[in-house]
Amino acid sequence: MSWIKLIGLDLVLITFYIFVMFLLKRYIISRFHKSKDKEKAATKLNSFFVRAIFIVSLVIGALAGFSIAVIIKKQLEMIEFFLLMLVLILELSIIVMIFSTDIQEKLFNQRLKALFVIRQFVAVLLGVIAMFFINLIPLFANLKTNEFKYIYLFPVTLFIGFYIFYLILLNLQYPKKELKTDKNSNIKETLNKFNLGNIKVIVLDTLGQKFANLFAAGVFKPQLLVTSYALENLKEDQFQAIMVHEIGHIKRKHVRKILLGWVITIFYYLAFVYGLESLIDYFVQDIVIFNIVILAILLAGTLQLFLLISYIGRIAEIEADLFVLKSGVDREVYENALKSIYALNYIKGDVSKPLEKIQSHPSLKKRIRILTDVEKKQYKEYFPPFKKVYSTLIAAMVVFFTSYITFGILLPNNNLIKDSANIEKIRLIKYVSASTDVGRNGKKVNLRVEKSITDKKEIQDILRCIRKIKTKSDFANTLFERDYEIEIYKKNSQPTIYSFSSSSGVIMKYVLAEDFVKGGSRPWVGVNKELGKVISKYFNSNEN
Repeated sequence: MSWIKLIGLDLVLITFYIFVMFLLKRYIISRFHKSKDKEKAATKLNSFFVRAIFIVSLVIGALAGFSIAVIIKKQLEMIEFFLLMLVLILELSIIVMIFSTDIQEKLFNQRLKALFVIRQFVAVLLGVIAMFFINLIPLFANLKTNEFKYIYLFPVTLFIGFYIFYLILLNLQYPKKELKTDKNSNIKETLNKFNLGNIKVIVLDTLGQKFANLFAAGVFKPQLLVTSYALENLKEDQFQAIMVHEIGHIKRKHVRKILLGWVITIFYYLAFVYGLESLIDYFVQDIVIFNIVILAILLAGTLQLFLLISYIGRIAEIEADLFVLKSGVDREVYENALKSIYALNYIKGDVSKPLEKIQSHPSLKKRIRILTDVEKKQYKEYFPPFKKVYSTLIAAMVVFFTSYITFGILLPNNNLIKDSANIEKIRLIKYVSASTDVGRNGKKVNLRVEKSITDKKEIQDILRCIRKIKTKSDFANTLFERDYEIEIYKKNSQPTIYSFSSSSGVIMKYVLAEDFVKGGSRPWVGVNKELGKVISKYFNSNEN
C-alpha cells in the first residue's frame, strides 16, 4: 500500500512541477514578445527563470521529502527513502532540461544540435547521481551512529557535490578538440608574449548553445579552454583581451590558490562549528536551548562557508582584471570585451549587493568601476590579497580549534576523572522477559539481572554517555518501556537512579523527594542510544 501511495505522490508532484514550469514558460515568452528591447528582456527573463527554477525545485524537494517520510514511516528503510528522493531529483532535472531548452531557444534564438541534448542528458544524469551520493555520506553516518556532529559535514559535501557536478557537466556536455595555435597567429603571439607557447588550447564545441567563455584550467599543467561560440562571436581584440585575463589566472597560479583557499575555508568552517558546538555543549544542558543554538551555529557556519568560497573567486577575478591592464591592454578594449561576454551569455551587468556576495565573479558594473579607478590611479584595495585572507582564516581556525580541544576534550575528561574518583560503584539492572509455566497457564515475568561496575575506566565510559545527554524537565509524551536501571553510588551519599530504554534510547533521572525539596535537584529526561551499546555488553553472557 505504501508503494502505491508513493507512486501517486510522485505523479502528483511531477504533474504540479510541470504545471508550474508551463506557467513560467508562458509568462516568460509573453513578456519577451511584448518587450521592445529583445536583448535586454532576454537577459532579465533568463535571470528570472534561473531563480524561479531554484525556488520552485527547493519547495518541491522539501515537500516531497516530508511527504515521503510521512507515508513510509517505519515501513521502509532509509536507503529506500534516499533512492526515492534520487528518482524524484532525476525526474525534476529532466523536466528542467526540457523547459529550459525550449525557453532559451525562444529567448536567445538558439538551435541546439541533437548531439548536445543527448550529451547534456547523460552529463546531468551522471552529475546528479554523483552529487546525490556524495551528499549521502554525512546523512548515513548520522543515521548509523546517531551522532548529530556528522550533519556538520553536510554543507561541505554539498559544495563538493556541486563542484563535481559542474566538472562532469563541463567535461561531458561539450566535445573537445585541441586548437592548433600554429594556424592561429594571434593566439600563438599572445601566448608567446607571456612565455606560455607550450600550453594547450582546447576548444569546447557548444553544439549550437550560445555559451561564450574562456577558462584557465589545470592545477599543475595549465590549459586554456575556449568555447566555440566565443571563438566565433568575439572580435579579435576582445578575444585577445579576455585571453590575457585567463593568462593572468595562469601566471598568478589562481587555480592552485583557489583550491588552497577552498581547503582552508573548509577547515575553518569545521573548526568554527565544532569549536562553538563544544563550547555550548560544555555549558548548556537544556536540550531546547542547545538545539536552538546549534542550529544557529550550523546556519552561520554554512553561510560563511559559501560566502568565503565566492569571495575567494572574486579576489582571483579582480587580480586577473588588473593583470590585463598591467599587460598593456587598453582599458576601453577590455571593458568592451567584458560587456560582449556578458551580453553573449545574457548575463545582467548589474546585480544587487546581496546577490553579488554569493557569486564567484564581481558584477560587470563593479569590474568596470575598479578598472576606471586603476587607470585614474584612484584604486583602493577592494579585495585584500590571498595571503592576507588565508592568514586571517588560519588564525581564526586556530582559535576555534583551541575551543574544541579545551571544551570538547580536556575539560570534560578532567571533570570525568574527578567525578569517577568519588564513585564507589555503578549497579546496572536489566529486566529480562521470561516465561514461567504454572500448571497449564503460562505467564510472562521480568527477571532482574544485576551487574556491579567498579573499574574506574568502565565507570568513566558510562558517565561519559550520561554527560552527553541533553535534558528537558518536561515529561509530557515521554512514557517508555524501560529495560534497564542504572544506580550510581557516590561516597557518603544516596545513589542517583536512572531508568533507560534501549529501544528508544530514552533515559530518565529520578530524584528523591528530600533532594528535590532541600537540594533543588530536578528530575529530567533525555535521549542517548549510545548508552545502550555501552551497558548491554555487561549482560550478553548473563541473559541465558
